[in-house]
Amino acid sequence: MKLYVDDLRRCPEGWELARNNTEAIRLLSTGYVEEISIDHDICVPFSGELSEGVRRRLQIGGETFQPVVYYITVMKPEFRPKKITMHTSNQPAGEKMILLMQFHGIEATYVPSSYHIQLDDEIKGEDLL
Repeated sequence: MKLYVDDLRRCPEGWELARNNTEAIRLLSTGYVEEISIDHDICVPFSGELSEGVRRRLQIGGETFQPVVYYITVMKPEFRPKKITMHTSNQPAGEKMILLMQFHGIEATYVPSSYHIQLDDEIKGEDLL
């Protein structure tokens, strides 16, 4: 299975989608994920467009997908995804996740993404206001 971990972006065709850390780790734990693409920030791209109350409720910037990376580092090598990509707009965070993987002897790639994203059909920008 190919797993796409992102809270907002449209999932590429042919991939399974995980919108949060729990979903991603649950799917990784099956041992059937051969390829994974991971975002970093959760809800950050829309932080300027959200009301103050919603920003406080979501604690913008307080949660990331980094726990997914930590989980991969403790997986038995034979169950880890064979191909790992970070597709975040947050370059410093993407590079940090790559370094964490490399520290554990795991190869991963950083693919720069954009804050101008195409939302999933189920997520509308006005729903976040």
